[in-house]
Amino acid sequence: MEAYIREIFNSIQGEGPYAGVRQVFVRFCQCQLHCEYCDTPQTRSNAEICRIERTPGKGDFYSIDNPISRDDIVEIIGNLWTPSTRHISLTGGEPLIHADFIRTLEPGHPLYLETNSGLPEQAQKLKDMVAVASCDIKLPEHNSTRDYKKLLKNELETISILSRTSQTFVKVVVLPGTTEQSISPAVDGVASIDENIPFILQPVTSDRPVPPELLFGLMDFAGKKLKDVRAIPQTHKMMGLL
Repeated sequence: MEAYIREIFNSIQGEGPYAGVRQVFVRFCQCQLHCEYCDTPQTRSNAEICRIERTPGKGDFYSIDNPISRDDIVEIIGNLWTPSTRHISLTGGEPLIHADFIRTLEPGHPLYLETNSGLPEQAQKLKDMVAVASCDIKLPEHNSTRDYKKLLKNELETISILSRTSQTFVKVVVLPGTTEQSISPAVDGVASIDENIPFILQPVTSDRPVPPELLFGLMDFAGKKLKDVRAIPQTHKMMGLL
């Protein structure tokens, strides 16, 4: 089997409770959503070439043609692994689109799935393979889809599936206009699955910063129903990393 990959590189996880952990990132092409804050819009479609980091952490890339075989990806991951690296981050785009391909991987390292959570049937295929699941919940103001109710239902189903077998946390991107009303369905949905699932509010990285008082208010709102609520920015952006 083969897959379309945008890039493979070694870097530091910058989001959520695993911020600071070194990983090999495999960025898949294609995404079914169109979030207005997306920082990798180029991954929504297939790329003719994939860029590969030659030396872990050096940013010295070379290019190969897409699609890429399973054996080639496993070899590339092995070449980019270092003593402090802990996971293979499956990111995108949306990696769950490639669940059948991912099932063929036997890389010998823990898989860290970064997903928009919108494809529960695909998540079902990977539930026994994923060590850590970073599950997004989109908000209405993200303008991710025309059918928000269906997306939210799918996201909660995906979280329910993955939380049974993986270390799962939920990530919600907060915009300056986010309100308690807009995050309420996400809070209620996660609480109905497991109130102990970490719930990460991630202020959007932009030239319009999220006011601290807004974050504090949203944290307290979510904290009424969830036991582990945190606010964590995109730390890799602060360090100038991919």
